[in-house]
Amino acid sequence: MVTSIFLVRHCQSTGNIQHRFQGRFDAEVSPDGVKQMALLGLRFRNEPIDIIYTSPLKRARATAEAIAQYHPGVPLVEEPGFIELDCGRMENLLLTEVAERFPQVARDWDESPELCRFPGGETMAQVYERVNAALDRVIQDNPGKRVVITTHGGVLRNLYARISQGCLEGIRQSQVFGNTGVSLLEARDGALRWAFTNDLSHLPEDMRRPPTKFAFFAGNKGDNLV
Repeated sequence: MVTSIFLVRHCQSTGNIQHRFQGRFDAEVSPDGVKQMALLGLRFRNEPIDIIYTSPLKRARATAEAIAQYHPGVPLVEEPGFIELDCGRMENLLLTEVAERFPQVARDWDESPELCRFPGGETMAQVYERVNAALDRVIQDNPGKRVVITTHGGVLRNLYARISQGCLEGIRQSQVFGNTGVSLLEARDGALRWAFTNDLSHLPEDMRRPPTKFAFFAGNKGDNLV
């Protein structure tokens, strides 16, 4: 018996285009984010779905609702385990401000993200335990079903670390997930495997983000990952 789990990163937010380290700051959806959600909803229109889980933050909740509009009667459940990382005093700072005010955390993010300890917030190890416990609950509660989860870049990096590398340190090899990027995870007999990751085929070329990682100390001012 296979449980199919579609993992979807939220649509573009205002914090993404302002180059902010959002964390749990509840940023609004950007104009391009609205367009992304419309196309994402159409992508899932004819996809059988049994249940939708979402982070409670509005950029993820709105993304879930864009999918749910074509699936009346399908439960939409807020799951706090899939909320973005708690980055404490770094929340919603400009990326340039993070590097200036918290250089050690920024350096860890670049080189050893599993060591990150966000000031006044979570450690990356705590994030890894939280999000993977939430995934395990979803799998246990929905055997053989088709599930959608709308969540965040930081959450997806931690899930990728477990599924692809089997440990937190695997976050170093995690790919970058684009806004409304769709990944399909299959759970069978306790084993997890990717069917595909970060599919953006529902978006036109000019709305797809290149899969490059942000680095605080490499001059990259691209889209932030949270």
